[in-house]
Amino acid sequence: MIQSRGQLATCLQSLLAPRFTRILVSNQPRRGRLVIRQYSATTKLSTPASPFVCDVCVVGGGIVGTALASAIARPGRTSSALKVALIEAGDLYRKPATEPGVYSNRVSSITNTTFQFLEDLGVWDTISSDRRRPYYTMKVWDAIGSGQITFDASEGLPAGIPVDPIAQIVENTHLQAALVNGLKEKTQVHVYNNAKVERISVEAQAGGGGESKASKAIQWPIVQLADGRTIQTRLLVGADGANSSVRSYAGIDSIGWDYGQMGIVATLAVDSHASGNPSAWQRFLPTGPVALLPLSDTHSSLVWTVSAKLAPLLCSLPSKDFTALLNAALTLPWKDVEFLCSQISKEGVPLVDFDAEVSWSHERLATNQAARVRRKATFKPPGVLSVVEKTRAAFPLRLRNSENYIGDRVALIGDAAHTVHPLAGQGLNLGLADAELLADVLADALDVGSDIGHPHVLQNYSRGRYLPNLVMMKSIDSIGKLFKTENALIAKVRSAGFNVVDALGPLKRGIVGFAS
Repeated sequence: MIQSRGQLATCLQSLLAPRFTRILVSNQPRRGRLVIRQYSATTKLSTPASPFVCDVCVVGGGIVGTALASAIARPGRTSSALKVALIEAGDLYRKPATEPGVYSNRVSSITNTTFQFLEDLGVWDTISSDRRRPYYTMKVWDAIGSGQITFDASEGLPAGIPVDPIAQIVENTHLQAALVNGLKEKTQVHVYNNAKVERISVEAQAGGGGESKASKAIQWPIVQLADGRTIQTRLLVGADGANSSVRSYAGIDSIGWDYGQMGIVATLAVDSHASGNPSAWQRFLPTGPVALLPLSDTHSSLVWTVSAKLAPLLCSLPSKDFTALLNAALTLPWKDVEFLCSQISKEGVPLVDFDAEVSWSHERLATNQAARVRRKATFKPPGVLSVVEKTRAAFPLRLRNSENYIGDRVALIGDAAHTVHPLAGQGLNLGLADAELLADVLADALDVGSDIGHPHVLQNYSRGRYLPNLVMMKSIDSIGKLFKTENALIAKVRSAGFNVVDALGPLKRGIVGFAS
């Protein structure tokens, strides 16, 4: 029988997993509840190297990590009193390109939910309006079958009602710069720029002189930088990408696979036919989707999934031939595209005249009555006029999900926790949703006097994000696999499904809502 608080604390400690930080029970019960004792950055710690001591240390100053630091320090929130360290190995203060017609090749499709979060942080409106492009329609079609869908944000809405865009395209460099500029007013965020993490360790730290023996077992992670500086924190957040050093420190495995594909990105000059380039376009090829995302009336951003073997060849092609092949991938039958892809030497030189081959294919289709009827119903994306020099790049595609999003005084967000295929443009949105929820969880914990690094607190973040991320990742992976097959029967069924969905407005709105 438990007769004292000391025995109760011992009992609770024995029930927890050994790897969890132990619970400390307050000597003064609050409203009849057990209270997890809160240790802040002002708690006196005995450390040999006198590191910088903070409440939250975010490793990784990309968009997701910077957004988390900004969200924690938001004015008017309890969490704004927390001391935050933000560590970035690169240069956080790089200036994005602002010249007209010059765009970064890495962009993101910001959903309405993510847009609201960025507005709440006060950063969205600081991005120049010519660097964020809303789109209200998206056209998706199948290169093998005849299936096609038009997603229209205004479909089914009464006339005169304001329409939210399906999403907004923004260059990553401009979004990052807006977030970093927003930190300047948040003095509680201490930025470590161009700072490489050398090692992460943990040491038991003694509390102040009046603390009990139990308090001396508190363990806070210590981050050692390459220049010798150290940061000690009661919560360590990994926002440091797919090869996360924080995840390695926490001993959390990442499960998944490589797709054997690469994503090619580039900035394109397009012929919008005086329409203003209002739509996003995505065509599914057996090798993966090719997508055009609007940047302006005259420019679009390319995301093209191809095999790992083909990617370096496409990046090496002369611009003229790359443009011809890309137009073929957007308009010609798959067999023609497949033939052209096979006509590239190991040095990235075309073995045939791509322009002539593409023209011949279009002429052949024009004289084929059946093909002409099919093509009449097929979407016609803007013609690609050219690829902007030095914007082509390729990156490997993979699916990864960490076994857990939390550890001992550790939380993982963004690519450190999960990585998805870019075909639905959800990677950054999932990461920013992680950051938003984690910031809310920390604020709620402070409101009730809880230790923000305790696993019972962090479980609220893990439970809130693990399943939604998993569902989205599975959905994206399943879509990719569905369109990889060239089987004629499956292609017919797939196309029929596409056309049924296209005819059902409520279902389409539901799909857009799920993606948003």
